Amino acid sequence: MKKAYRCRFLHTKWIAIIVLFFFIPVHVFCDDDFSYPEIKSLDNTDPLYRQLQDDVSAYYRAVHSKGKFPVPVLKIFQIPLHKVISLWKEADTTIFALSARLNIPYDTIASLNHIENPLFFKNSPFILFPNIPGIFIPEDPSSDLEQIMLSWRMQSLDGSHQVTINRKGENERFLFFPGQRFHPVERAYFLNLMFRFPLKKGKITSSFGVRQNPFSGHPEVHNGIDIGAPEGTEVYAVRDGVVKKRGYNDLYGNYILISHSNGYQSFYGHLKDFNIDLNTKVYSGMVIGWVGTTGCSTGPHLHFEIRKDGSPEDPVPLLQRVE
Repeated sequence: MKKAYRCRFLHTKWIAIIVLFFFIPVHVFCDDDFSYPEIKSLDNTDPLYRQLQDDVSAYYRAVHSKGKFPVPVLKIFQIPLHKVISLWKEADTTIFALSARLNIPYDTIASLNHIENPLFFKNSPFILFPNIPGIFIPEDPSSDLEQIMLSWRMQSLDGSHQVTINRKGENERFLFFPGQRFHPVERAYFLNLMFRFPLKKGKITSSFGVRQNPFSGHPEVHNGIDIGAPEGTEVYAVRDGVVKKRGYNDLYGNYILISHSNGYQSFYGHLKDFNIDLNTKVYSGMVIGWVGTTGCSTGPHLHFEIRKDGSPEDPVPLLQRVE
C-alpha cells in the first residue's frame, strides 16, 4: 500500500461511530514523514509563522466567501515548549496567551494537545497546532473533557475529517471538526467551572435547600444532595484536588473533604470506607471511597456537597454526568 494511504479508517470501540463513518465522506490529512515544521519565533521574523497567519486568514476568507475561495489544506506545526515559556513569566504562561499570539482559538490548541485546563504545562517537549481552527477529538478519550467532547458530537459527524498525529514516535488518531469551538459544557469543564458526577450511577433522592428532616420531621437546610446507590458503590473525586479532611462524625459518618482550585471544595459523607490519606493529591475520576450508611443515615447513599469559599452551593448546576 502506498505511503499516502497510511491513515486508515479509525478502529474504535464505539460501534456507532464506525457505522457513521461508512455513510459520510471523510477526508484524511496525513503528513508523509510525520515531521512537523517547527516555528522558532512567534513573530513575523519567522517565515513559518507568517505562513501560519496567511493560512488562518485564508481559512476565514474561504468560510465567509461561502465557497468562492478554497479552504487551505490542513497542516500541523510545532513549537518547543521551552520557547513558549521563555516568552512570558512562567506564572503567566496560559493557553490564552499562546492562542492570541498564534491567532488560533484556545480550544483548538487544547483539544489537539490533550490540555485539560488553561495552565498547559505538559511533559511533551512540543506544542502542536494547526493552520485551521477546529476541534480535535481522540479515538481513545483519556479525560472527562474528551469523553464529553466525543459523546456530544457522536450525534453528527458531518464535516469531520480523520487525522493521524505522530507524537513522541507514536501515532494518534483524531476526528477533526473544522471551525468548531467548545460547547458551553466543554468550556465550563476546561475553565474548571464544572465537576464530574461523583458516582457512575445513582439517583438524587434529596435536593439542595430547605427540606423536612427525615428523623425529626422539622424543616431544615440541606447543604448538599443525597444520591442513592447500593452500598459499596465506588465514589469518585469530582475534580483534581487535595484531601484536606477525612474522618468520622456522628452526622455524616465516614467523610472526605477535598480542596479544589478557584476556592471550591467537595464533601462526601456516609461513606462505608475511604482509601486516601490527608494531603493526598487526587485526580478527577479517582476512586476515593465507597457508598455506605454510616452516621445519621436512613439507608445507603452518598451525601455530597460543593462549597465555594466555604459556603455551600447547589451542586446540580455544576455537575456533569460522565458515563
